[in-house]
Amino acid sequence: MKLSMPTERLFSLSSFEGLRLLRAYETKYPEYGGAELVAFIESVDADAASLDMLSALELHKIVDQLCPLEGPVFFRHCIRAVLVAQQPIWSKLMRHGRKRFLDGLDQNNRDVFHAAGLMEQTPCSETLVWWDETAGYARLITDHIKMAQGREAEILTIEYERATLSSLGIDRQPEWPGLDDNFAGYDVLSFDIRDASIVSKMIEVKSTTASPLRFYITRNEWRQAEKVGDRYIFHVWDMNPETPQLHVRSVDQVAPHIPTNNGKGNWTLAEVPVGIAASQ
Repeated sequence: MKLSMPTERLFSLSSFEGLRLLRAYETKYPEYGGAELVAFIESVDADAASLDMLSALELHKIVDQLCPLEGPVFFRHCIRAVLVAQQPIWSKLMRHGRKRFLDGLDQNNRDVFHAAGLMEQTPCSETLVWWDETAGYARLITDHIKMAQGREAEILTIEYERATLSSLGIDRQPEWPGLDDNFAGYDVLSFDIRDASIVSKMIEVKSTTASPLRFYITRNEWRQAEKVGDRYIFHVWDMNPETPQLHVRSVDQVAPHIPTNNGKGNWTLAEVPVGIAASQ
């Protein structure tokens, strides 16, 4: 459940300590709840004035109700809850290793990880397990974002091809085999006119936010591209602009950037820069 409050406000010691205070009072005064409980705490506890009790109330919705309130474990529960619910941009960096991730944080975020006992030079086994499990969540989040972005690009291609077919006077609709079969070797089947005849056109759709722009081709995709030849094209969508920008690449344009197998080595994934492909 994603919260409406900004992640920067939720992910703070002031917010986490506020949640600790809120739950301590909730145990003592179960007759109060929600905003009423916060108002009561603020009227009787001087510490509440220095804490973000409103964001603590939001955190209360996503942090495990059974987590302990004492020690670093409490902060670890809070960190993971915010990561899973809010999917902050910085969570992607967790895949790059602990030191690289921590070095990229601002001081406020580093303070949170320090309070959680997650910045020791030589972490204990329990801490290592936490890092591995949480990095796993980060990978799943990143994979989900990439999948959603890829589907959005495929929908853009479907819409683009519908308009193209209409302008060509072809009374056909593009098909979407990539939705049902990830091993089809292409994502969208459309049509074109060659020598006054309607011919099929296979489209592999790519989405990217990388800078400089680049996309990746699997061996299976390239095998299909080689087989089909000039009726196979790549739609590469730059998802950075507010209105995504389409780059169309032919097999001939991409071919110079495809590696070859040597000895007992076989390539499985190739990176192709969009700008260089355009100049071929």
